[in-house]
Amino acid sequence: MQAYRFALDVTPAQERALLTHAGAARVAFNWSLARVKAVLDQRSAERSYGVAEELLTPVSGWSLAALRRVWNAEKGVVAPWWREVSKEAFNTGLDTLARGLKQWDDSRRGQRAGRRVGFPRFKSRHRSTPSVRVRRVPPATRL
Repeated sequence: MQAYRFALDVTPAQERALLTHAGAARVAFNWSLARVKAVLDQRSAERSYGVAEELLTPVSGWSLAALRRVWNAEKGVVAPWWREVSKEAFNTGLDTLARGLKQWDDSRRGQRAGRRVGFPRFKSRHRSTPSVRVRRVPPATRL
């Protein structure tokens, strides 16, 4: 596998479009992370009350496919503007979260080499570097 990194010389309109796509990835990441944290916190609280393991709140998967399934079911409510950006933008945020959760889980269980990895944190509009990975851009949204 080979990747290329390019420096883009974009117009102001193109820069706004890129930042919009990066923001969409951040929204998908943060929303999905909030759902995962809510389920984990709920299960922890239920365990502290002595609820049997089989009666705990069901866990939604952490894989990209599972996160995408939940996102697609809720995106109309969470991001009513979802049609304005490429689906690849949302996929970037969900993929980043899925990878982060897997690394954290593997690290926690001792299956990952190297230093321990912390639980993923929410991305801030101001503190994080805007980024988005695009594998293919549909003709209607070409920048």
